[in-house]
Amino acid sequence: MDRVTALVAIAHLKLRLELLERHPEILEEIDMIAIKRPIELAGMRARLARAQRQEADLAVTGQRYDAVQDAIDEQHAALKSHVGSLEDNRAQLDQILGRMVAGDNGGPNDGDAGSSGSEVGQVITSKVDG
Repeated sequence: MDRVTALVAIAHLKLRLELLERHPEILEEIDMIAIKRPIELAGMRARLARAQRQEADLAVTGQRYDAVQDAIDEQHAALKSHVGSLEDNRAQLDQILGRMVAGDNGGPNDGDAGSSGSEVGQVITSKVDG
């Protein structure tokens, strides 16, 4: 460093010192970092190692949680399709039963009471050739 640069640097430092002497509130606005004493730093290595283990454990737990959620989503999708097919089967059965019950030929259905209150059923006769 040449002489002129050194004189300018010294003058700049003196100017800053004079500015701080005239306006001490400038120092109050500056947040000073509190330097920890060695006794306060004791045990930090163990704490940091514990924090790293916890972070790794949380990552594993998160992966397991995601895997379970994915499996639940897959099973839910399978159940949706199964319920859909069951609903189709129910609709088909309703149609079949509806056709069976709605078969009105003017007379009472098998097993229903007739107009006189007696039981009416289907009579089957067969001819024997002989």
